[in-house]
Amino acid sequence: MKLSVVVITKNEEENIRECLESVKFADEIVIVDDFSIDNTVSICREYTDKIYTRELDGFAKQKQFGVDRAKGEWILVLDADERLTPELQKEILATLSRDSDYAGFKILRKSFYLGSWIRHCDWYVAILRLFRKDKGWFDSRLVHENIHVSATIGTLRHPMLHYSYNSIAQHVEKINIYSSFEARELFKIGIRLNPINFAWLLFLKPILIFIRKYFFMLGILDGRNGFLISAFTATVLFLTYVKLWELQIRNGK
Repeated sequence: MKLSVVVITKNEEENIRECLESVKFADEIVIVDDFSIDNTVSICREYTDKIYTRELDGFAKQKQFGVDRAKGEWILVLDADERLTPELQKEILATLSRDSDYAGFKILRKSFYLGSWIRHCDWYVAILRLFRKDKGWFDSRLVHENIHVSATIGTLRHPMLHYSYNSIAQHVEKINIYSSFEARELFKIGIRLNPINFAWLLFLKPILIFIRKYFFMLGILDGRNGFLISAFTATVLFLTYVKLWELQIRNGK
């Protein structure tokens, strides 16, 4: 069974080499780049000639574009700030070499924030990233996309590493991108602010999200970083609904 790795990129010169180094054992690497202006593409050329340039119009579409061009029977989708450990590399190879009824596998993601491993805040979870090409596909969401598999899913034992944000400025930049896409997603499916839900969506819901992350998901045990993650999660929600409100005004509905 051949394995194709799909990675989407945008100005990822600080991350992409270590990501691709960790998957160079794969039969194929497919890059979908959103017009990077740094050295991302030149670094990628050291590992693959399958590099496509495409403007990001939604994370699901961008990743599915790469999946559609991959030749392997199995697909592994990674972000540029993720990488496989040697143990996970061996486990993937061993798993694909065996006959199995599984059509996909979740991989535990060990995430780091400002250099520290985040054990709580719902950040240390298994997510579906490895799947059979003929059994899996991305949904149509603009952001927070999901992979769907039409068969049984297993979970691998070893985690991958995720180096999320190295600075507050980087986190704020991503918040702006994610909240804009999420607002468009909500507008698309017909969600609107009105006098009845205004206070709930703009004020109460972000506050409750912070309480849920920081206290019920034990972000408090991750110290300063747990507080920041909880606060920024609430901020994303607030900005999403503010931008949704802006879309309503601009579109007159």
